[in-house]
Amino acid sequence: MEKNLENSISKIEAGINTYVENLVKLITVLLSFGTAYNPNLDLIKIPALQELVARVRHAINEVDYFLPRAISAESERQDKFALLLPLVTRVQAIAIVFGLPHAVVEHIKELVRKMRGHRRHKLKPYTQYAGSEPEKHISVSQVSFTEQIEHFTQLVMTVASEPLYDPSVEDLKVSSLEAFEQQLGLVNDAAIAALQPLADARMARDKLLYSPETGMMEVAIKAKEYVKAVFGANSPQYKEVWHIKFVNKKI
Repeated sequence: MEKNLENSISKIEAGINTYVENLVKLITVLLSFGTAYNPNLDLIKIPALQELVARVRHAINEVDYFLPRAISAESERQDKFALLLPLVTRVQAIAIVFGLPHAVVEHIKELVRKMRGHRRHKLKPYTQYAGSEPEKHISVSQVSFTEQIEHFTQLVMTVASEPLYDPSVEDLKVSSLEAFEQQLGLVNDAAIAALQPLADARMARDKLLYSPETGMMEVAIKAKEYVKAVFGANSPQYKEVWHIKFVNKKI
């Protein structure tokens, strides 16, 4: 899982690096024009473009610094939580076998349903009439990591309070369930701690890349447009820069 996650993220980061290198190429071409490239707009002057490259590269390095720890922590969390549903399914089964009170078993089943993200009852078919508002339902996806821990904690407390729940299988014992609950909390806390600085670094990087007017993508596009305006759309100068790609997006 860690390798797949890392490969997916690496493709995104590689695409961003390509655009930075495209700006370096653009600056090289603009420098070749000498004094003929002399815009009044400070943002697209050569020194400003060079400074922008340095700032974006620094922001990318910040992301790269936090990325490995975040990938590792998220992978550990995913791996640990992958064990949860099979475990609670077994707890539910053993609770039924040991003959826990009906209300207790139903409570356990409800907690397991929540961890799976299932509805207790199917929704009735709904027909939207012309001009009517769509019917709204509360989401059943109570399966965030924190909510999963909360539901599992309730399940552990439930079986711990029942004298009839006394399995011989080690990982189904209350002490083992409590230990697993602590492990879930630890990997979840570690992932949150690792992912937040990565998210902050990406936000800072994306502002440099995509902010309206001042973002790298828009500034580079403006520089290309300036070349077109000064030299003409069919000029040799514009032909040198038109194919250097930059893609802007809203953030």
